[in-house]
This record gives sequence, C-alpha cells and structure tokens, in this order.
Amino acid sequence: TPDDLFYDVTTSGVRFPGLQIMSIATIGTKVIKEGHAGFPAYEFVLIRDATYATGSRVFVWFFNKVTGKDKDNKREDQATQSLNRIRVLPIEDGSIEFECKANLSINIKIPAVLMKIIPNKEKAEKTGGDSLCATLKGDIPCALSGFRQEYMNWRNRSLKSST
Repeated sequence: TPDDLFYDVTTSGVRFPGLQIMSIATIGTKVIKEGHAGFPAYEFVLIRDATYATGSRVFVWFFNKVTGKDKDNKREDQATQSLNRIRVLPIEDGSIEFECKANLSINIKIPAVLMKIIPNKEKAEKTGGDSLCATLKGDIPCALSGFRQEYMNWRNRSLKSST
C-alpha cells in the first residue's frame, strides 16, 4: 500500500578471525492500525539481502571464491527469511509494553570444496551460530530503544494533532 515504507539496513555483521561478513537488508514496514485495544501494531519483513565480506584480503578473496561472489552471475548461497511483528499491550496500571514476535531463518549452502577443508563441521556451525547470536544480542537492545523512541514521538504527534 502507499503507506508501506522500505528501508535499506546495513547490519553490524558476523565476525570471524580476519573476516567480517556484512549484510545490507531491504526491510518492508507496515503499520497495522487495527492492533490490540486500539493501539497500532507493526510488521517488518525482509524483502531481500545481499552479503559481502571485509577484512584480510586473503580471507575476503577466499570468501568471494567459495561463495561465487567473484562472478557476475548470482548464486543463491544464502536464503534468509525474517518476519517481525511488534504490538503494543496496555498494562493495568495505565502504562504500555511492547510485545515482539520474530521469526528468523538463515540457510547457508557451503560449497563442497569448502566442506572438504573444514576439519570440524559441528564446531564451525556452532562458532557461526554463536557469532550470529552475539551479533543479535548486541543489535536488538539498540533497535528496541530506537523503536521505543520513535513510538513515543509518534504518540506525542498523535496526541498534539487530536487536540
């Protein structure tokens, strides 16, 4: 709809020794006016993302080689899906709280040549998962703080325009 907005967001990335994998995500946003108890709800959906690597030239070159990013054609090495819904819930004391339900799915296809040289696949998966979790733990409080501030700005504008 005309009220839907789209944003390009650069993530803080996932760090490995000598390599940082970054992502630019296009996020679609929608305000759902028929939220709980008359409050609006918000929906954020990942439209597309693109990954790239920074760091040691050797590691970046290797990343680009094994993922096919050094070629003009696009390969589907990573499929990420994300849907987040945030709603406002009134509390008995008159205050509000935010409820967020999120679904994040990341599938990474690792080329066969890389699988042959990884000595411990389970450890590599755990290290990557731990790195992603650490990134999310660092990003989420900042994002929620920003969301809260924007919500309060919206609420204050709405109250002023209704008087």
